[in-house]
Amino acid sequence: TYKIGALVKYRCERGYKIEGDPLSTCEDNGKWSGQTPQCIYVDCDVPVAPAHGKFTLASNATYYGAVVLYECNENFELDGFARRLCLDNGTWSAETPVCKEVVCKEPEKEGGVIVQVSTFSIGGVAHYSCPKGHIMQGNSTRICQKKGTWSGYIPTCIPVDCHMPPSIENGRIIVMNDSTTYNSGAEYHCIPQYQRIGPYLRKCMENGTWSGDEPRCEMTTPPSTESQTLGLTIGIGAGVLLFLLLILGIIYLRLRKETPVKNTENIEGALRKEDENAAVMSYSNLTDGQGQNIYENIHEPEEMYDAPYEDTSHYEPSPISRRSNGGATVTINGVALR
Repeated sequence: TYKIGALVKYRCERGYKIEGDPLSTCEDNGKWSGQTPQCIYVDCDVPVAPAHGKFTLASNATYYGAVVLYECNENFELDGFARRLCLDNGTWSAETPVCKEVVCKEPEKEGGVIVQVSTFSIGGVAHYSCPKGHIMQGNSTRICQKKGTWSGYIPTCIPVDCHMPPSIENGRIIVMNDSTTYNSGAEYHCIPQYQRIGPYLRKCMENGTWSGDEPRCEMTTPPSTESQTLGLTIGIGAGVLLFLLLILGIIYLRLRKETPVKNTENIEGALRKEDENAAVMSYSNLTDGQGQNIYENIHEPEEMYDAPYEDTSHYEPSPISRRSNGGATVTINGVALR
């Protein structure tokens, strides 16, 4: 029994919730106030499906303790809890999950590898390429998979190598900078008396081969007999001509040495000396009327005069003229004086 004024509170079992006023008071008339509340099942109602996804009720019910499962469409992944419970307060546990598109990250690359991606979504293709002069080792394409990863492995680029060209007979090969990679050069040389047939320089191409055809060294063709005879004749003629020119030059030099060259002073002195000799000789030819030399009877000591003009051999005495009247005539430098 309850006393007047007693207060009671109604509560439902787990999985149920009370409907109505849970409190009631014992009134003076011996009755409880209000209406007796009801206990009904707890219902969390139908959950909301996420975008690009769906849910499934495990027991096909939404009452207390029911379970809802979530999943996403293809190429989408769930972000949140995939399982939710109906709580006794009539709500679903946690938050509604979200479906996000599955995408791949930026593909990895090493060294000088170049990559271009069509799309980062599932099924997207990453195209790999190498710079000029390199070849790829590995797959040139990778595909974005459902798990958001790229298929295969990262390719690498290695330099093109044409390797050392084969040696040639009667010649040698000089590889520039000791490198046989892309754009390197190789020079071809032949030994003496051999000529090169083919290119002088070959380059390593991007396909890994040397450019042009491989040259060869062939012996040079000896000159013909006629050419040798002509060359010999020309050589002999040139030798004879040089010899004659040498002889003429020696004769010319000797003739120049035998002809003395006098300077102006010596010439003028010789002319004065010749004039003096002419005057003396003219005086020595003085004659009297009978044709006798007037100096023949004059006797002087031998040491009184010197004879500076005895060596004048080129002098020609002037002609001696005689007058009919028998008078004495003096001739000086060809001029007759009385």
